[in-house]
Amino acid sequence: MVLIVLVFITATLSFAQRSKAASLMADFKNFIPAEALCLRNSAWAKIEARLLVPGDIIKVKGGDNIPADMVIISCNEMKVNNASLTGESED
Repeated sequence: MVLIVLVFITATLSFAQRSKAASLMADFKNFIPAEALCLRNSAWAKIEARLLVPGDIIKVKGGDNIPADMVIISCNEMKVNNASLTGESED
């Protein structure tokens, strides 16, 4: 009887942990913006973030989420918040 109870508790905790992980991954999917301001053909245009390619120049304004891995060419007083990735509290 004790073994059955332990198996039930373990299964319940495992299910809760997997559910929480799946929810977290869904939240990260919504974290990436759908569009980015990109320099294409000598003009700034809004394009879907999934269409960005290496070498594209994008413009990020204050409060924007980063649409892709990028190299910063120029910035003024930039601050990055990694709390959602590291799990640290937001101070």
